[in-house]
Amino acid sequence: MDGVLRIAIIGDYNFAYHSHNATNQALQHTEKVLDQSINYYWLNERECTEDIHHFYEGYDGIIIAPGPYQQPFYFTAIIQLLIEKEIPVLGTGECFKILVQTYFSGLGYDLNSEKIISDNLVDGNQFTGINLDRFSPEFSKLYLNRGVAEYSSSRYSILPQYSELLTQRFEIGARNQYFDPEILKLKDHNFFLFTMFCPQIISSADIPHPIFTYFVKSIRRILDIKESAS
Repeated sequence: MDGVLRIAIIGDYNFAYHSHNATNQALQHTEKVLDQSINYYWLNERECTEDIHHFYEGYDGIIIAPGPYQQPFYFTAIIQLLIEKEIPVLGTGECFKILVQTYFSGLGYDLNSEKIISDNLVDGNQFTGINLDRFSPEFSKLYLNRGVAEYSSSRYSILPQYSELLTQRFEIGARNQYFDPEILKLKDHNFFLFTMFCPQIISSADIPHPIFTYFVKSIRRILDIKESAS
């Protein structure tokens, strides 16, 4: 597959947010190292929900960017739809909490009466360091040649009993030093991966973050399979 990849980035782009600029740059880093042309387009969440059944069409992959979000409630419908589609999805930062809430709501839990996941434990729009631990075999390989330190402007705590329930549909790729899941990968999907931390923050031109290279390589692999089958 030698064409240009089209990737939609869903979020309220703001040039003043480091995580938003870093998302663009992480794709540029990956583009250079993999020698893969990438065109990316920012989409507002309202635009997506106005055309909820078709907004993802015409794209090869979807990134859900870190917040803050002007209207976060729109992301529930977006995530619910993308879980059921084959398009590769990468979410980072605040959308991790929305994914967890969407999952447990689907199981019938009342999020108003059961405090499954905490509010953000990081104050303001600052970044705090976390250390990854308890890697799954898949992500142990992905992190083999890099350190375990990551940075995030969002950290949420999940009660242990609910954390274990996530494994019914998700692989927990890694946990942090507080034993909370930091990487969730949907089991029955081509590629659906969410991180609580923001991997784009420490991506560089020489060493793109492996989460982003994994995402782009997966897009290429899926497109190659579809092309071979057609």
